[in-house]
Amino acid sequence: MGNSFFHFQEFSIFSQEKGLKVNSDACLLGAIADIENPKHCLDIGTGTGVIALFLAQRFPETFVTAIEIEAAVYEQAKENIEKSKFAKRIKTVHADALLYSDEVKYDLIVCNPPYFKNHLEKIDSEKNRAIHNKTLDSLSLIARIKDFLNPEGRFWLIYPPQEAEDFKKLAIENSLYPLKEIKIYNKPGKHYRSIICFGKAKEMDIRFEELLLIGEDGQKTKVFRLLMSGFYLENTEMYKRSN
Repeated sequence: MGNSFFHFQEFSIFSQEKGLKVNSDACLLGAIADIENPKHCLDIGTGTGVIALFLAQRFPETFVTAIEIEAAVYEQAKENIEKSKFAKRIKTVHADALLYSDEVKYDLIVCNPPYFKNHLEKIDSEKNRAIHNKTLDSLSLIARIKDFLNPEGRFWLIYPPQEAEDFKKLAIENSLYPLKEIKIYNKPGKHYRSIICFGKAKEMDIRFEELLLIGEDGQKTKVFRLLMSGFYLENTEMYKRSN
């Protein structure tokens, strides 16, 4: 069995044996996704609930809706959120995001989508379904984002480089426009992920940034450490390995 907990400064994630564990993708998206003073946030495919908790910590006036389709993973997220001090501002929903309806229009939407399109499809498990692009195809996701998003709202997601390019192209074709892309480099020259911000209104040019996580010396970069300074414990790695 894997780690049973992962402690952050202001909350903890427990029972990681079901579904996806806490990973750097979720933490990066939770720390970076942004819009000024969001009132309502939506986390699609919340998994452990870690991104929803990041948003609740960062935006003390916001209310977060965290949707998860897999029953066992939903129960895990619900437990993690209910144990946190942010529980009153996060609603966990067991539903298919493609079928879920809500009168609320969201200022900020985040998604860490499944992307292993053909990987381990024969294995039936919460973890495998959580990483699969089978129940949350890109075109359907884009359509739901357009339904959920405020006219001036922002949608952020994280994807590997090729999936990011494919999604951007499809989004543009369906009138959801990339406004900013942060290329994440795990090590110098190693393009690891892209975090992309989308909106309903097209801007002149997409803005590009880069974020290096590990420097030539093998240590976390100053920028990465600063980004996570409000979340990671000094001994986060010890907690991560302790079980």
